[in-house]
Amino acid sequence: MQMHKLVKEKLDFLLVVGGWNSDNTSHLLQEIAELHGIPSYWIDSEERTGPGNHIAYKLKHGELVEKENWLPEGPVTIGVTSGASTPNKVVEDALNKVFDIKRKEATATSIV
Repeated sequence: MQMHKLVKEKLDFLLVVGGWNSDNTSHLLQEIAELHGIPSYWIDSEERTGPGNHIAYKLKHGELVEKENWLPEGPVTIGVTSGASTPNKVVEDALNKVFDIKRKEATATSIV
């Protein structure tokens, strides 16, 4: 699987985007992130991130977890994967939300 080669690079975390009822997406989380010891966040839409540096995500066992300051400060390397039936627009929106959080962090840092 090509994804296993990609996760050999240093990733700060893996963003898994896909439906919470998707066995395929759950498998991606277990197979890739946990197998390689990479922190991961499974979200079903961009609405799970924010406001601020907050995220609500599911663990592979279905438990909903909320976390503050989930994005590390400074530059980050993010792995992104999604379930087979996840529309590209859902993945794009989720990434744009992450980029927005990082832009706000960079702006706040440069003002100080």
